[in-house]
Amino acid sequence: MPEFPFTARTTENFLSVWSDRRNFLIGPELIAFDTPMPSAEEIVDILRKNPDSRVQFLGMDDGDEKDKLIEKFKTAPLEEIVDLPFSLANFFLHDFYGEGGFLHDFQKDVMIPWRTFLSSVGLTWQRCYPIFFISGKNCSSTYHVDVSHVVAWQVHGVKVFNGFRDPEGHAAVQDIVDKRGDYRVEVPPGFDPDLILTYRMEPGDILWNQLLTPHWVDSEDEMAVSLNISHGGIAYQKEFCPNEQILRKRWEDHPEEAWLVDERY
Repeated sequence: MPEFPFTARTTENFLSVWSDRRNFLIGPELIAFDTPMPSAEEIVDILRKNPDSRVQFLGMDDGDEKDKLIEKFKTAPLEEIVDLPFSLANFFLHDFYGEGGFLHDFQKDVMIPWRTFLSSVGLTWQRCYPIFFISGKNCSSTYHVDVSHVVAWQVHGVKVFNGFRDPEGHAAVQDIVDKRGDYRVEVPPGFDPDLILTYRMEPGDILWNQLLTPHWVDSEDEMAVSLNISHGGIAYQKEFCPNEQILRKRWEDHPEEAWLVDERY
């Protein structure tokens, strides 16, 4: 078995770890993305005005002060908001694919090559779509799990992606599946550093985050922009990874929950 931290550089590498419970990097020998992107500031300026964008200031109590800060972030001059400790996400990027949109070449340059790569190594999937996640300077995301395999492509700045060297030892997947709400905390708890599997992601780096594994992400002293591709139902030779098998077993008993994974469709 490979030692972690790990970078998959061959098809054999990739297939040996895609269904592991630990996160890993995907080396440029396998795939690299190259598409025109505006600066981090320009991307923030575009997305903050879009009604589908979600803006958060984590760690603040809900109330008028937080609401005013979110409104300021959306409407104030750009230079007044770039140093705020914000978190911005947009799950609906189709508005930007058209002629003149800043993602006009994105499908051709990123999504088609990525889907082609998955097919070439024998993987199939049921869901595959991109999301922007942007962190302000020196910010942390929530501590959480995703009901998806997520491929994170670092576009601007640096993000430090924190998972666990022994995810199952930290939190059993069955417990996560049964009590997923317990695994979302706005401020990441303190953990023994020896337990953490960390990847410092610079522009161009690509990371595979395993489905249903706890993690959080830190930025450094500049805004950090990543483009994440969310997947559902990934399988190799018609077999789901062990984590997803546990999830789908629960869905057999709770079929109403399967529809809550992704309400876009």
